[in-house]
Amino acid sequence: MLKNYCMPLFFFASIFATISGYAWELEQNIIIEGVLRRAERTIIKNLNGEKETKIEKSIVLVTDQPLVLSRSVTIGQQQIASTKTSYSHIEVCLPEEFIPLIGKRARCHGNFRRSFDFLRDEILLDVATALDREQSTHHLKTVFYEPEEVEVVGVLQAMVYPGPPEYTSVEMGDWPEEVMIMTLKDSINVETKDNDDFNDPEQGVRELQVVFSDSMPSVNQMKENIVLRGALFHAHTAHHHRRVLMMVKSWSAVPPSVKNLEFLN
Repeated sequence: MLKNYCMPLFFFASIFATISGYAWELEQNIIIEGVLRRAERTIIKNLNGEKETKIEKSIVLVTDQPLVLSRSVTIGQQQIASTKTSYSHIEVCLPEEFIPLIGKRARCHGNFRRSFDFLRDEILLDVATALDREQSTHHLKTVFYEPEEVEVVGVLQAMVYPGPPEYTSVEMGDWPEEVMIMTLKDSINVETKDNDDFNDPEQGVRELQVVFSDSMPSVNQMKENIVLRGALFHAHTAHHHRRVLMMVKSWSAVPPSVKNLEFLN
């Protein structure tokens, strides 16, 4: 969960490694503010004496002040070396829900990790939540998980994700799973009630994965704002592709005369 009072822009992230350089402990639950941007770089590799040029695209968080990361090498309990590196930006792993925030100022909450490419001795930020800084979470509607029913307004779209057996790639043989995603007209905060050990509170929810128990809108209706009414629950399986899901019990089109629909408990 994000805390409003926790917003460090300039900090030291301690990264410890064994002498072999493979065992890392990275600072967790980091909150960093900056502008999300697309970036690309040219990588030249020499493979078997042949030069290979590759354009690598990524998403980065550009901070107002540089991030200073320190790394220490220890043997046992004794520190034998320490270095500090300043970064004007850091590469991020950004969930699909937050792609619309690219180009905007965002407060990102996540964990540092080392790149999976061990030839690139780099640190990435795995983003769990990104909040649009122009939209304070204090001003967002707060709704609750099941068994309460809530109303949400937004636009639906069908998306395909890789399913069993590996949940990694349809092209490699995984079964395609089509899911319905609603982009909300207004972001929401989702809270738990007492004795709820199944769901987790979430802030700044921009998209929901929705499941229809009965009829669903037509393709043409999905292009317009739709009102959904149902119960929310938190993601907990590989079939869930957004933080929060809704089991839809009823839906209706937004009347053209209604201009400012709000979320209702």
